[in-house]
Order: sequence, then C-alpha cells, then structure tokens
Amino acid sequence: MPTIHDLDTPSILIDVARAEANIARAQAHADKNGLKLRPHIKTHKLPYWAKKQVAAGAVGITCQKIGEAEVMADAGLTDIFLPYNILGRAKLERLKALHGRVTLSVTADSAHTLE
Repeated sequence: MPTIHDLDTPSILIDVARAEANIARAQAHADKNGLKLRPHIKTHKLPYWAKKQVAAGAVGITCQKIGEAEVMADAGLTDIFLPYNILGRAKLERLKALHGRVTLSVTADSAHTLE
C-alpha cells in the first residue's frame, strides 16, 4: 500500500469528512443568522467542492478570475459572482459569453470601469 512518501508533488490530500463538516457548519451558521452564503472557491478551485457547497444551501459561488468562473460554469454551476473588475476587451468578450450561460454578478469600482 502506498504511503504519503510515495506521492509525487504537488499533491492534494483532503480529509473528506472534515471538509464536508466544515461546509455543513458554515451553511448552518449562515442559515441560523438569516444570511445567504456565497463561498469563494479560491481555497479548493474544484467544481466538485463548489457543487457540495451549493448542495448544502449556498446561493452560488464566488470566483476570483474569469477563467475560474468558466471552469465552474462548464461543470454546471449556474450562479457566479466575480467581485473584482474585469478589464480588457478579450476578458470582457469572455464575460459576455459567460453571462449568456449562467446567472452572473460582477462589480465595478468606478464609472470609468463600466465604460
């Protein structure tokens, strides 16, 4: 049987029971306080865990980058928030295409950004 020393790097090891308990605990706290949870995927960046969070009651997910949002949309996640400015014509075209596939929320820090 392989041991931890047999793993190539980088590798990820997940305590599934603990991760699932953390998801449940975060959602229970949000529910108890009348809050809608929209967790950031930056820790796991895996559609599998994002789907677990949504299945537990999260209203959607938060992604740092448009590429992450595209991966999550490709995996079937349908409510995505991008909390940072999306700049540049190519990224805006990708944002427009993504908007046609999912419920998408974005932010802008100024009127100039919107132009």
